[in-house]
Amino acid sequence: MSGRRDEFERLVLLHERRIYNVAFKLTGDEEEAAELTQETFVRAYKAWGRFRGEAGTYTWLYRILINLNKDRLAALARQRERETSLTPIDDPEGQHELADPLADVTEVVEQADFQEQLRRAILDLPEGYRECVVLKAMEGLSYQEIAESMGITVEAVRSRLARARQHLRQALESYLSAGNGN
Repeated sequence: MSGRRDEFERLVLLHERRIYNVAFKLTGDEEEAAELTQETFVRAYKAWGRFRGEAGTYTWLYRILINLNKDRLAALARQRERETSLTPIDDPEGQHELADPLADVTEVVEQADFQEQLRRAILDLPEGYRECVVLKAMEGLSYQEIAESMGITVEAVRSRLARARQHLRQALESYLSAGNGN
């Protein structure tokens, strides 16, 4: 038993940071990412004795993370439904911070602003698209590894990535054209 536990501890040391990074990219929140990471390894530890090694451990951990994130998103959607049925709709203008048009915008600030818009655009992607983008573009997984970790076909990965890219192009195009109009 101790050998198996040591093996799992090495697995955690090897993959914890990468799993956290993906969780952060999926959630956009450090605290939620830490919770998802911890829960991923708790679930993995509970299932460690049943892990058959058909997929790589890295892919297996991603699959657990992706499933936990789906559960989290479903719970958030249920919570939002309950809250919106009980409270009046807020003024949408109060929900968005507007950039100061008089600010002296430097290239560094523009780049940071673009990165923030990109991060928001990725977070606004439909769930399956966002997962594919994070796993491919940010984590460098192959189409096959993404398919295995998400439990879908390679063709579905390609399709989701193509649609995600289209969504991102549209989201960033409106940002760039608004920025160029000032």
